[in-house]
Amino acid sequence: MHSETSNDLSKAGLQIAIQDIKDELFDTPECDYAIAQLLTRWGQAEKAEQLLDEMLMKWGTSHEVLALTRRGYAEMAANSSLDDSIGKSPKTAPATLEVVAA
Repeated sequence: MHSETSNDLSKAGLQIAIQDIKDELFDTPECDYAIAQLLTRWGQAEKAEQLLDEMLMKWGTSHEVLALTRRGYAEMAANSSLDDSIGKSPKTAPATLEVVAA
């Protein structure tokens, strides 16, 4: 029962964080990218990938949108590689590492 409560709290915290991003960045490609970053860090790579794919349909293929989606996919790959190298499943606790893409 305790883990279910913790899981519910984690989901609620994630939803609050997503809403804060939406409130701060409104409906922009940067908003979608920031949410994808958050989802990746919380071990929800599938949802992050779906959001990045939807960005292209929603915002088109401008240079800015393509750059953001590339960065998002690179961060997902880096996070996945890090999880694999330390033996963690991508569905585990959120990562606390800051990934800097060149």
